[in-house]
Amino acid sequence: MSKGRISLIVAVIVAVIAGILFLLHSPTKEPVQLAKTLQSPAAELKKEPVKSAEPATEQTAQINLKISSFLRSPSIAAMNEVEKTIRQQLPLLNMAQRYALLAQWEKALTPMINRLAPEQQQILSTYQSCSNSSYLEGENSKNYSTRIAKELPARLNSPQKTLFQQLTAHQIEITQAEEEDPAFELKPAYWKNLFASWLTEADQHYWDQQTIENNPVIDYDAGLAVDRLTLGDWAFSWESYLKKYPEGHYRKEAEKKYRDYMSYLLVGLENTPTLNSETNKIEPDVVTDFETIIKHYPNSSVANSIILFRKTIQDAAGRIKISPKLYALANTLVSEAAFIKK
Repeated sequence: MSKGRISLIVAVIVAVIAGILFLLHSPTKEPVQLAKTLQSPAAELKKEPVKSAEPATEQTAQINLKISSFLRSPSIAAMNEVEKTIRQQLPLLNMAQRYALLAQWEKALTPMINRLAPEQQQILSTYQSCSNSSYLEGENSKNYSTRIAKELPARLNSPQKTLFQQLTAHQIEITQAEEEDPAFELKPAYWKNLFASWLTEADQHYWDQQTIENNPVIDYDAGLAVDRLTLGDWAFSWESYLKKYPEGHYRKEAEKKYRDYMSYLLVGLENTPTLNSETNKIEPDVVTDFETIIKHYPNSSVANSIILFRKTIQDAAGRIKISPKLYALANTLVSEAAFIKK
């Protein structure tokens, strides 16, 4: 056999062997490649929980940045930016983070309410010139405030009026406590509108009631700014809150509200007293209010406290001077409520 023929046969054999090897190896590569393709979505799913945890931290950082910017230069515009970011990112936070954010923004914003624009002091000065006028005959605190709120904008120039409208839109109002200068203050409605829908059921109720009350109970002249029937309604509302939500986030605040309102309801204040100073008997109009409240809320702690209070006053008639002991008596009766934590 010639060398050329031998070379040809060897080449054919090599080609056959190469073909066989190719056939043997190519089926194994396809499943491997397919397996890698099938594993990719699973691998991505495993990473998903890690990614879902990232937005809360990221969004909290964004909010912190906006709040820091507001504190460096407080203004209505900077306040708007914080509120916008809070509304966008609040749903991404867990419940604990939501309460923490509310507390953080409240702590940052509250001291700055009177520093949002230089013109605020001019508005307050104009307010004082309005409010220095005496109460009209028969005018109560609420009606007085309503009258001043209408009178004030008419006295402001155009930029001041625009600012006043912006402040009002943000639930910021002018308040004035006894022997203090007027100041801007946030209404509870601000916190309700911005946060409440993302809090627990208990604390949605808390902010609802805070918004209903809004104005302080104590009037400018050391009297009750609301009538006793309204005060009874509010006290019962806080009693209901404490009974229904014993572990509510704002339990301590609710307890303080209940204690204060019951004390004012039972004892009154300097210019709206419960007892007649001469007879040491409960004023007739107060008796009427007490009976109405008892009828509205029978078997409640509010009603039971009123009943015991009246009985103690009647039993003391002619024996001891009860007036100096009224607050101690009221506090004792209120503290005996089963839902008040000792």
